[in-house]
Amino acid sequence: MPALANAKEKASRTACVNNNRQLALAMHMYALDNSDSMPWPNWSNNYGPGWLYKPVGGRPPDPLRSNEWQYVEAGLYWPYLRVSKAYICPLDRTNHVSWVKRVPKISSYIMNGAVCAFGRFQNGKTYKLGAFNPAAYAMWEPEIRNYDGVYGSNRGFDASQFPNEEEGIGHRHKKGAVITGFSGQVHFITYDQFQREQKFNKPGLLWCVPDSPMGD
Repeated sequence: MPALANAKEKASRTACVNNNRQLALAMHMYALDNSDSMPWPNWSNNYGPGWLYKPVGGRPPDPLRSNEWQYVEAGLYWPYLRVSKAYICPLDRTNHVSWVKRVPKISSYIMNGAVCAFGRFQNGKTYKLGAFNPAAYAMWEPEIRNYDGVYGSNRGFDASQFPNEEEGIGHRHKKGAVITGFSGQVHFITYDQFQREQKFNKPGLLWCVPDSPMGD
């Protein structure tokens, strides 16, 4: 059944690309409404709201708790999307242990921490969208790892990442994942392509902090 499996993967990838196009549109609309500033990338859980959610007591909200859904809707992209489906890749199975025990379980996608200089900026300060190389990458599908029984895209259990080997893209779409640029372009990137970019190009398309000589 290789042909059927390939057809299903193609359909899932198409849906995932469409999700990321909606997220890219939300990014540009947010910047348009906020003097070209990028949203806070939910770097750590001590400030909010960020692009995806407003933290609750130093942690992401749990979308399965009805009294915490308001903190998901407080996310800065929510007014432009109004549907949670855009946050979830069809291949991100909600019955799998990596989702059941995941924190946060709001989105299959992650934002590049370059938006806040990988934590050097605090309390909502971010770069402007226009400061980034348009070809550089703003968001991607991360690898989900097991951190002592709790699954997540990084040890901080937030919604942004370093683009390094531990925190970079995953293998949800077999050989790679869907990635989104600051220009709004969306395409598939292989795991190997991502790793070559992050290892050898500083600054580059992943290590892309605007005023840093090395992009980090």
